[in-house]
Amino acid sequence: MLKSLLTSVSIAAALIAAQPSLAASPPNMLVIGTNLTGIRTLDPAQNNARTVSELISNLYDNLVQLSPDDLQTLKPMLATKWSVSPDGKIITLTLRDDATFQSGNPVTAEDAAWSIQRVIKMGQVGSTDIAPWGFTAGNVDKLIRAKDAHTLEIELPQAVNTDLVLYSLAGSSIGIIDKKTAMSHEANGDFGGTWLSANSAGSGPFTLAQWRPNDVAIFNARKNYWGGAPAMTRVVARHIPESGNLRLQLEAGDVDIGQYVSSGDLDALATNKAMVIDNVPGLGFYYIALNQKDPDLQKPKVREAFQHAFDWKAISDNIMRYTGFPWQSMIPKGMIGAPENATSRYDYDPAKAKQLLAEAGYPNGLKKVLNPSAAATLPFTEALQASARAAGIDLDLVPGEFIPAFRERKYQVLLGNSGARLPDPFAVATQYAYNPDNSDEARLGSYYLWRAGMKVDELNTLVDQSMKERDTAKRTDLFKKMDGIYGGMDSPLIIFFQRTDPYVMRTNVKGYHGHTTWSTRWHDVTKE
Repeated sequence: MLKSLLTSVSIAAALIAAQPSLAASPPNMLVIGTNLTGIRTLDPAQNNARTVSELISNLYDNLVQLSPDDLQTLKPMLATKWSVSPDGKIITLTLRDDATFQSGNPVTAEDAAWSIQRVIKMGQVGSTDIAPWGFTAGNVDKLIRAKDAHTLEIELPQAVNTDLVLYSLAGSSIGIIDKKTAMSHEANGDFGGTWLSANSAGSGPFTLAQWRPNDVAIFNARKNYWGGAPAMTRVVARHIPESGNLRLQLEAGDVDIGQYVSSGDLDALATNKAMVIDNVPGLGFYYIALNQKDPDLQKPKVREAFQHAFDWKAISDNIMRYTGFPWQSMIPKGMIGAPENATSRYDYDPAKAKQLLAEAGYPNGLKKVLNPSAAATLPFTEALQASARAAGIDLDLVPGEFIPAFRERKYQVLLGNSGARLPDPFAVATQYAYNPDNSDEARLGSYYLWRAGMKVDELNTLVDQSMKERDTAKRTDLFKKMDGIYGGMDSPLIIFFQRTDPYVMRTNVKGYHGHTTWSTRWHDVTKE
């Protein structure tokens, strides 16, 4: 299972003596160097990306939680226990009676019901965590309800594996908000969203002291937190987007945790005894996307040629050392339905790629525009450009931020990486194998197969079945069947690596564990 994968891919590198700290951060303050680009709000309902999920997860408690070393076992948080009706239609959760919000208001089932209703009604990106189960703005008030002050009922509008629903309740977008406080700041029907962009109203171990987009977020510990006061009285998340600068501040001791450090700087930090590098496996992949709105890329043999145009082995031990490991199945390693080995389905073979292009009608090769999804994927994009040239594919590399273009299907060839937070293959299957409506008007940007412009009815049916099926053995078979179809159809989303996220920590930091679902919590962090 994924627990063993976490252990197997974790890297702890410390080889030579470190330089003395020049400006060590205080012993009761944790400083995180990260990238805050693009984060405009800390409202749970309006976020689901990696960095902001970590920030929100420390302001707002969830009903349930998942430990970073065990993504299969749900554990109590605000809910002390839960049960599922025999027909699988109703989940009943009992909330603890000693939790309070930072305002001092008690946490009630009404707050929990309203928080989930709010996510659905707002319809922002956070709703993708729970809307797939059939909740809508029209039915959510009726289906998610407080039975009394400490009892919450969730009635499912359609057949769904209840484990999926419970897993989704652990996501940062479903953090429980103080209804009374948030609604006291409501403006123009925004459910308090404008105020919550730079303020907090949660029951988590920290409160938001200051927030400046693209600059800094400061959090203060709650001494009266129901789970006990955190050891860190303050946590500071600083915007340090330049990897070299972040490395220097880690070495100096100004920063305790480093995120989004480049492979070259990671190599240098790995030789420092004052540092530990922890590679956390993600629920996503590095892939090549081929837009099926392009007549050339629609041809199966052209898509097959791209499978053999990327010399992925050449980068697996250097620029991919910390950010991914070879994996070419649409089911993440360690999850149900995953193959035992999927590391070399697409080997680099320039001669074969040229032959396939000739058979497709391109004896003199093919020329296309290549984009990275963002700056972080540019090194991998450059590697693809170089190896594809020998395979007869001339890729005109245009750097930049092309995630918006990918969502709008306005690209030719793109190299990107994905992530998911729900610890179940269904989450990844909805990204890579699901597209119920391939029209431009559908605007199904959450589904990568829609972004690539391909609709496969058999895969749609299997994904739907995997959401409803409650028997683990049968679900495992469904995911295996999906993977078999995906691997044999020359997909326009060609997977080469499974994602990992490196976290650099100074060795005096204890209890910080990067979370595969991005819900990294600071409550148990200490510093020696």
